[in-house]
Amino acid sequence: MRHTHEKARSILLTSALVVGLTAGSATVAGAAPAAVACSAASAHAPGQAAGPCDPIGIPIDLGEPTKGATDTWQSTETDGVGYKVPADWDGRAIVGDGGSGHEWESPEVAVSDEFGDLHWRVLVQSPFVSQEMPDPKELNKLGYHATSIDVEGASEAVLTAAQTGHWADPSVQTIDFQVYVQSATTGVVTRFMGELPPGAEGQFLLDNFVPTIQP
Repeated sequence: MRHTHEKARSILLTSALVVGLTAGSATVAGAAPAAVACSAASAHAPGQAAGPCDPIGIPIDLGEPTKGATDTWQSTETDGVGYKVPADWDGRAIVGDGGSGHEWESPEVAVSDEFGDLHWRVLVQSPFVSQEMPDPKELNKLGYHATSIDVEGASEAVLTAAQTGHWADPSVQTIDFQVYVQSATTGVVTRFMGELPPGAEGQFLLDNFVPTIQP
């Protein structure tokens, strides 16, 4: 039951943005990219996407990392892409819609539903199956909050982040984010995504987690 639930949530979380990676490709064959994205957005954030292509949640910008914030975080890697996560987060191997990778979960419970306790989490997939980078301008046209960011060792990196209702319980606020990073040396595209706590706690994690990526 847990495996089925995890697969469903991974598909739900990523369907809204996959159009930005391969617009016009077989990924969305038979449907207009805008229609696919807006339809997925409505399913992803109930109450947040009232119109056909309204902005999804409240935009979250990447702030400056806090000096020394990650000194006690655990260093790890997924298929050669290094990154850090908080010391008390647990990780395990997982296969998502974008390929194999790792999922990291906080000890803090975000939502409890019929499937059990859901934690704040980060899913890492490398190499990401599409092997293409999204265009922030195109994603923003579709109502997302996307921006290019600087990541050490990357030729390109794109962040989408917004505070909205949790996919399992819209009454629970969360920062949903995705980061696509293309390695400057190998060209491999890695995807980081997940749900972080709302407000200052989630902003702190996003600010300090993202800059630690070493593709």
